[in-house]
Amino acid sequence: MKFLLLLLSLSVMAIEYKKRENTVQFSGHISRINAIASLLRVRIRFENAKYLRKGDKVEFWNETYPRSRCLAIIEGRSAKYLLMSVPKYKECVAKVHLTTGSYLHFHSDDLKKNLEVGSELVEILLKKRMAVATKLRRNKRDLEAYIEKSDSINKRYETLRQKLQLEWERELHLLEEDKMKTYKSYRDAQSELSDVEFKLQRYKIRDQNLIEQRWSLDPKLYFKK
Repeated sequence: MKFLLLLLSLSVMAIEYKKRENTVQFSGHISRINAIASLLRVRIRFENAKYLRKGDKVEFWNETYPRSRCLAIIEGRSAKYLLMSVPKYKECVAKVHLTTGSYLHFHSDDLKKNLEVGSELVEILLKKRMAVATKLRRNKRDLEAYIEKSDSINKRYETLRQKLQLEWERELHLLEEDKMKTYKSYRDAQSELSDVEFKLQRYKIRDQNLIEQRWSLDPKLYFKK
């Protein structure tokens, strides 16, 4: 899988490199001219315009006269337009025939350098993407494994819970039986004790048989009989 991804990445890079051979050249229409400030606003339609920076030098020419070329400097850029200053504006007006609506071709060595830097960055990002994608797949597998482990743990502890519940109920039942046996033994002992107490009272022996009787206040005058 990793080897396949690497081949796909290299294939994409090769296609991008072939396209990049012509990306240093682009075309556009002049949408506005400021002759006083020697500025041109050019409408463009190429994706790599994002690699053009302020201060980059651009060579331009009219496709009818490809050998008559002029130099411009990027002053600003938007998604659809480039603002360029033309140092030799008067000369270029006659040389390239600059007018509003003119269709021009452009070439930039600075763009080529910027694309090379961008290419290196893309290569680094592709490698990083591959590494992050591998990490993502590994983490996904680990997460799926955690879910499976969680289910396994839940089932195992559910079995243990049921077993413990049965053990608990069995212990309570045995305790209840032991309680009933102890209570019966207690009642039997209580009954036996009552019987013994009764017999003790019944067969109690007194220490003397005579009963004192007092017939006079004078202790010498009473006797036991």
